[in-house]
Parts: sequence; C-alpha cells; structure tokens
Amino acid sequence: MVSLQTAQQSNALVANLPRGLVALFIGATSGIGQSALQQFAQHAPAPRIYTVARPPAVAGHESLLAELRQVNPGASYNLITADVSLVSEVDRVVAAVAKSETKVDLLFLSAGFMAFEGRKDTREGLEPSMSTRYYSRQRAVEKLLPLLNSADAPSPRVVTVLAGGLEAPVNERDLDLREPRNWSFWNASVHAATFSTLSLERIARENPRISIVHWFPGTVATPGLARANRFGMSPPNPTSQADAGVRALFLATSDRYAVQPGLVPVPAGLGAAKRSGGGIFLVGATCESSDNERVLAPLRNRGVDKVVWDFTQKIFDACAAQAGGKDEL
Repeated sequence: MVSLQTAQQSNALVANLPRGLVALFIGATSGIGQSALQQFAQHAPAPRIYTVARPPAVAGHESLLAELRQVNPGASYNLITADVSLVSEVDRVVAAVAKSETKVDLLFLSAGFMAFEGRKDTREGLEPSMSTRYYSRQRAVEKLLPLLNSADAPSPRVVTVLAGGLEAPVNERDLDLREPRNWSFWNASVHAATFSTLSLERIARENPRISIVHWFPGTVATPGLARANRFGMSPPNPTSQADAGVRALFLATSDRYAVQPGLVPVPAGLGAAKRSGGGIFLVGATCESSDNERVLAPLRNRGVDKVVWDFTQKIFDACAAQAGGKDEL
C-alpha cells in the first residue's frame, strides 16, 4: 500500500520538473479527473493544460479554470468544447491540440459513466457508456501517439481511470453487445475495462517509450457515485475525491510507474511497480500493482487481443466514414 502521505510527498517534487509540460485531461469536468487536474495545476511549473467539456458543462468548467489561474498563473489553460461520447469529436479534440503543440507529456483519461437507464446509442451507433470509457479513450491514445512519442520526458505517460486488474472474460461473439439480451450496464463495464487493457497493451508493445497506467481507484465519493446510489449501489467507505486526486497525480508523475525514469524519483522504501504480461501498469486503489494474468494471459494466448484490436479499428473506420473523413491512423 502506498500511503496518502507518501503520495503527497512525491507530488510536492513535481514542482522540480521542467517547465512547460503539456497535459490533456479528458473527463476533468467532475470527479477524479477534476481533482487530478487541480493537483497537476497546483504542482506543475508553468504547464500547458488542455481540458475538454461538453457544452452543458462549459460554464462550470470555465469557473474551475479561473480558480486554477489564480493558483498557478504561470500555467496556460485551454478549454476545448466537445462531446467525447462521439469518436469523431475526439478526433476534433486531438486536432485542436496538435494545431498548437508538438508534444504531449501526459494524457489523463477519466470520462465515463454507467448506463443504468439502459442502452441508448449515439448517432455513431455506439453505446455511450462503452464509448466514453473505451472507444473514445482508445481513439485519443492512438491519435495522440505522434505527440506522445515526441515528448521531452524520457517516458511520456497515459493514465486511464477505470478498472485495471478487474478484467474478465468478454462476449467474443458480440463484442459491442449489440444483441439486447447481451447488453447490461455491468457487461458494458466489463467489456470496456477488458478491451482497454488488451488494446493499451498492444500500444505499449509498439511504443516502448510510453508508460501506460490503467487504474482502478476503488470507491470514490464523486458525482458518479452519488448517481449510482440513486440506482441502489451503495458501496461502503468511499475515498474522498480530493484524496483520489492526490493518488492520480502520483500515478501520473512518479517514476514508480515509468518504463524509463526521469520524472519524480520513486519514494524511498518503494520499488518499481510491476507491469502486466502485456506491458502496462495495472494499479489498484492504493497504487499497488494488480496481477490479473489468470484472466489476461489466456485471452492473449488465444489472440483475443488482436480480435478486439481489429474490431475497434473497424469501429473507428466507420465513425470516420460517417463524419465524412478517412481515418489515417
């Protein structure tokens, strides 16, 4: 277990990092992503920060960014208005970042929700809880690979907040859970988490400089948890959103979760975190490594990771075609 105090002490050293780190936060209008953004803005020296908000959330997020400008006036804050339940909107977000930047040092992904009300597809034909938690996040990572690989840091970082270490068998005959009898909010959650790990492992193998963390933060007192409570899910003893933000910054900056050191040194008494058999960091609520090879190794051995990858690329091609453009990943 990594204590909160250890994470806080490590985070204080973020101030010693080079000026001008570039970070993109997708999912920072509330919850863990918002707290992670606040922590990064508080500690990083003169960073260039990009965030994304759906139109209804823009005003509230602008207020948060105004507060952060007071906390760290040397930073730049850039808000992109987009609905990341749509893959085509993610493409637009990436294009906006690429227009202004030649690198990205940190990509922090936390957008998502559980569709308790049932499946209601987006105009791209995707179920939005799976889209925000998997398709759109995966699209952002893939599209940003050139900028991530151009980062000044020895090992640029991707952190996705979902369910690392809790992967489970998926419905291989209906990957998108298109059949009504196969879809449930829980099955969608399992598919999103497992697909994320398998696809991110492929990214890691093909991009060895990039450190990828798939984090299961446990139960956190976010607006998402309050919504779950209304649907009868009331897990005990949630962590505060602020404490989760502290751990989020630790995962985003500590060399403990880096394939190559060069950011914040590993705290005394801790070793480097272990990677999954596919090459990414699966991390639990207290920032310790999770071992889920019992599930993941058979999936890799049977080639399910390639099946998921190929299926995902077909989804991306269809979204790009619908948007009137040709995918050039």
